[in-house]
Amino acid sequence: MTILRTAFFEANLTKAEKQDFHQYMQDVVVPIIATFPNSQGVVLSKPEFIESEAHQNVLLIMQHSYSDKAAMEEALDSEQRIASMNATKKIIEKYDIKVHHMNLMQAP
Repeated sequence: MTILRTAFFEANLTKAEKQDFHQYMQDVVVPIIATFPNSQGVVLSKPEFIESEAHQNVLLIMQHSYSDKAAMEEALDSEQRIASMNATKKIIEKYDIKVHHMNLMQAP
């Protein structure tokens, strides 16, 4: 069973700010997360259409996957995670971005 560690990034940004945020996440944060122990990969998804009025400010959804909960917990306890948190903190503080995390179990 695969576990997906999911982060939703939310803020009301200009087009230029969004581009800066997306580029930073791709160039700086994703390479760090890709080095997490047990990582099966990292995926970034940009909303193309959001139906819900309550979620119009979602900028990005990032998921990294693990074979099981123990593998994910090892990754979340790693030095690489601290590095990713420090890198992410820079951009979320720059633009006052809210981050929401959710762990999902991928259905077979």
